Parts: sequence; structure tokens; C-alpha cells
Amino acid sequence: MKNTSKEIKGLRIEKHALGGYGLGFEDGLAIFVPYAHPGDVVDVSITKSRKDHAFAEVQNYVSRGEPVPEELCPSFGAEKACGGCDWQDLSYASQLKYKLELLQELFRGKGMQVIPEEIKPSPLEFHYRNKVFMPITQTDAGLSFGIFKPGTHQVVTHEHCRIHAPVFDRLAMRVIELCEKAKVTAYDEASHTGHLRHIGIRISKDESQLLLILVTRIAKLPFSGLLVKKLTAEFPNLVGIVQNINREVTNVILGEEERLLYGQPYLVDELLDKQFRVHYQSFWQANSRVAELLLARIKSEVDEGCTLVDAYSGSGSIGIVCAEKTHQTICIESNFAATEDAEYNAQLNGVDNISFINADCADALPILVEETLSESSRLNVVLDPPRTGAQREVLDAIIASPAKKVIYMSCYPITLVRDLQVLIGEGGFQLKHVSAFDMFPQTWHIESLAILERR
Repeated sequence: MKNTSKEIKGLRIEKHALGGYGLGFEDGLAIFVPYAHPGDVVDVSITKSRKDHAFAEVQNYVSRGEPVPEELCPSFGAEKACGGCDWQDLSYASQLKYKLELLQELFRGKGMQVIPEEIKPSPLEFHYRNKVFMPITQTDAGLSFGIFKPGTHQVVTHEHCRIHAPVFDRLAMRVIELCEKAKVTAYDEASHTGHLRHIGIRISKDESQLLLILVTRIAKLPFSGLLVKKLTAEFPNLVGIVQNINREVTNVILGEEERLLYGQPYLVDELLDKQFRVHYQSFWQANSRVAELLLARIKSEVDEGCTLVDAYSGSGSIGIVCAEKTHQTICIESNFAATEDAEYNAQLNGVDNISFINADCADALPILVEETLSESSRLNVVLDPPRTGAQREVLDAIIASPAKKVIYMSCYPITLVRDLQVLIGEGGFQLKHVSAFDMFPQTWHIESLAILERR
């Protein structure tokens, strides 16, 4: 891929493409433009090009396809592009419409026989995120926090983010003030120097519990006792302050070492009237209210009295919620902290027909199918993998199993369709239903739920 400075005047955006891009065409060349939407006419500058497509940046909006909401975050848009939002300049109704259209086009283009027909909106359009890790940078004004500009490690700072809980910015700002007084410096990637790398925060759905994570390059954190004293006095719902130490030159946020500065390294959240302990390293859906909609739908699809395998089970929310319908539930999760949380959560909610395997799904599921589930007459499988999708070994194990139903929850449509094609084409499953859930308003990202049954 080569760089070019070519400029195009008056490019009309025809539709959206996966990744949040607007898509226009110039002399047969497909041009992908962030922060541009169908109906927009834009002047752009090509940043990268190939034989049949190119990427460009907006230099000027000649006209807009639909009215832009009056209130936009100062850190949003083509010029600043913090990376937290990419569709904030669309009405929420349009966001939902375009997300469903993207999903439908993908499914039709791959020849799928069932096309998504609905998308469930988020109860909250703004301030829905319950977790954030914000990189720290040094500015002329001192220490600052923000979000990385897409495709870079340039920190775009903000004062008031519109998608995470408002208390996050107040807490982060107070951390910055106290760290500056203690002469704590921002981590510098180029020289691998400085103290503070990231500020991480989690919050429970009812906002009664806050968890703070300070990611540092070295173990030394000056005046940490005073920092704890000040923060816990000013934010009484802080239940834990963790110092995570990442000494490596790496893009990975969290390191292997940690110091508990105050309280506990987890908070307790509630979904569908059940309690869940969530460790700061455990995966937890970022939008609790949409997570509840998904959990309720998944539970409704699980067969009464079945054996349920919950693969990529995290802190156990799906398995625990569904356990009251099942004969037995088996959860598989590779993250040790999440598995510990899940075991604790089962006891917390009085669930005794559930077991947990701390292992990679690709290793554990084939053995489980061969040794334990080969004769199971009523087997359901729930999949909730990362963006990379389910590993091939997991799909092969499901195909080899007697599973009658697969419930697949996905945060990335491309890998979802890829895996569905394997289960349908090689596994003899039939796709019965697909629906979308808007887990991430103000962005292009789509959460999907697919239901498959054995033919």
C-alpha cells in the first residue's frame, strides 16, 4: 500500500462500509472515508491507495446528507478524531438504520438464507459505557488523559466524554491533579520512560460502586497513601484502587504485576436481578442495559432441561442466568480471574448445577465433547467469542458433538458470518434467526445474536 497526496473535490458518499467508513467512487476507485455518511458531498485527501480502493480524510464538507446534531463532543470529528465515537454526527434513528443495513448487506453478500430484520436500541444513547482505560500524555498544560486517535498512539484529550459515565472524567481529572503534585510523569512510548501509562475505571450499573486502576511502568508510585486517602474521601463509592504494573514495551495495556492500594480488585454488579463480582481484568459487557436485553433473549432460546456449554464464558453471566432452565451448565473460560469470578458468582446466586473449566476453549471443548458429551441427547452451546471469532477447533468440536442448538453472540459481523458458514456448510446446522443489538451507540459497532439448530 502506498501513500499519495491526491485530492478529490466533491466526492459523493453513496453508502456505509464496515469499519464505520463512508464509501464513495471516483473513476471506478472505491474510496473509504471516515466521518462521512450517505448523501454527504466532501472534499477529501487520499491517504493510502491500492489498485482498486483507497482511504481518504475529509478536508471539507461541501454539503451534508442529513442534519448534524447540534451538540457534538469537541474531540469528535475528522480533524480531532479521538477514536471513541465515529457516528456521533448522525441522529440515533439513523445510526440504528445504517447498522441494520450494514448487517443485512453482509449477510446477503455471503448468500445467507436468513437476513437480520431487527435491531434493538440501547436504552441509553449516551454515557452508557461502564469501563474505560484512558492513556496518559504530557501536554503543555501538564498531565492529560484521553483516547488514542484511530490507527495511532497519539492521545486526543477530552474534558467530558459523551459515551462513558460522567464520573469517569471527574475521577480521572482528580487522579491527574494528585499525580502532578506528587511529580508523577506520563509514560513516553518512544523513550520507555515516565510513570503513569493508563487510568482505568469500572462502574456498576447502579453507579454505587467504582473501581480505579492505575497502570504504571514501574512499581514506585509516589505518595500513593495520600492519593488513596484523598480519592476515597472525595469518591465514597470507590470500592477498590489497584496499581497494575506493566514494565514492558508493548501495546498491551495491563501487566502481570499488581498492588492493591485500597479495598478490593473487583466490584459487584447486577444483571437481571443476579449479582456478579467482576474483577478489573475480567471481560464484562460495556453497556449493562443492552447486556440485560441480550441475556434475556439468550435465556429464552435455551432449551428447557438441556445440558448447556457456555464457551468463552467470562465472569459467568450467561451460564448463571440460563442455569435455572438447564439440567447442567458447563462454562469454559481461559482468563483465570474471570473464572474465579464466575465460580464465586455461582455461589453468590445459589446456582449449584453449574461447573467451570479454566482453559482455552480450543483445548477444552474437543475433550469435553469426546469424553463427557458424546452421548448427550439434549445439548445446547452458547458462543460469545472475541472479535477474532470462534477458533476452528471449537467449531469442529461443535460439529462433532450431538448439539441440537447453537446460540452465537458476536461483536464483529465478519467473523460471525465466517463461523456461521462453517456451522451451516460443514456442520449441518440451519440458521433460524439473526438479530442485532446496539451495544455501542455513537459508533458503527454492531452486536449480533444468531440462533442455529441442527437439521
